[in-house]
Order: sequence, then C-alpha cells, then structure tokens
Amino acid sequence: MAERFLKKTRFEYVSGKMSWVRVVKPDLTYNCWSVTLHPDTTSLEKIREWQGDGLKNQIKKDDDGWFAKFRCNVSRERKDGSIWTFEAPKVVDKDGRPFDGSIIGNGSDGTLKLEVYEHPTPGGGRAIAARLVGVKVDVLVPFNPESDYTEAEAAETADLRKQPEVLF
Repeated sequence: MAERFLKKTRFEYVSGKMSWVRVVKPDLTYNCWSVTLHPDTTSLEKIREWQGDGLKNQIKKDDDGWFAKFRCNVSRERKDGSIWTFEAPKVVDKDGRPFDGSIIGNGSDGTLKLEVYEHPTPGGGRAIAARLVGVKVDVLVPFNPESDYTEAEAAETADLRKQPEVLF
C-alpha cells in the first residue's frame, strides 16, 4: 500500500458535473444519499489512483463521459443487531452558505467532500472506501421533473404533477 495511506481516515474533494443527486431526500430504494459525478480531469485521475489502492467504486462511461457514483448509507445494521445511522451529507452553495433545500438538477457543477478511509479485506489485506459527507453546488441547474426523475419517481408523481395550480 502506498505511503500516502498511512493515515486511516482523511477528507478528499472531487469536482465535476453532478447528476442523480439524492442529498436532500435519500434514495430509499438503496437506503442511501448519493451523487453520480462526471469528474473533471484532475478528479478522474484521483479516483483512478484510489482504485489502485483498493477503492471499489466503479468508473463507467456514458454519452457524457466518465462517471462514478458516491454514496452514504442512511443506516446500517451492525453485527450485534444494533442500527448505525449516518448524518445526511452537508450541502452548501458556491459561497459556502447552507443550501436552500431545493432539488439539485442533472448537469449542476459541484464538489463532493468524501471521507476516504482504510478497511480490512476478507483476504487479510487492506483497501480504501469513500463515503459521501458533503456537497458544494457551484453552478445550480434547476431540477426538471421531466428528465431528472427516475422512472419509478415519475410514475409515482405523474398524477400529482398534472394537478392544476390553486389560484387564491
């Protein structure tokens, strides 16, 4: 393992275009807060370096380029049966002020704060993992329900979105 991993836990930052951002409301299908990031060149190199040190997050390619998904569980069951809960990622705007709570649309520019930590592997070795702990929204693209909802979310909200606006 490289010398840079002598410290077991540290905070790292990666930037790029964000999509499928689930930090205001968690993705209940997978019990997590998550962000899909199309990283800039520097961040992509950093993620690839982490993969060399055992990071399991996959880097995939789509029409917009390379991307990786980072997440944090809402809760997790421990071996003794107790429940371990995680705080929601902190979200701030470009000036560092708390984010207003609006939903972040696909294509927004941002920076992710990740808790990168070492952990043992089943074979007796060591690897690293990255947990999403914060998001800075540099350029907000407003949420578009026609394109930013998953198919399941679109189906669940279709009848609600068609209701007329109350004018009083």
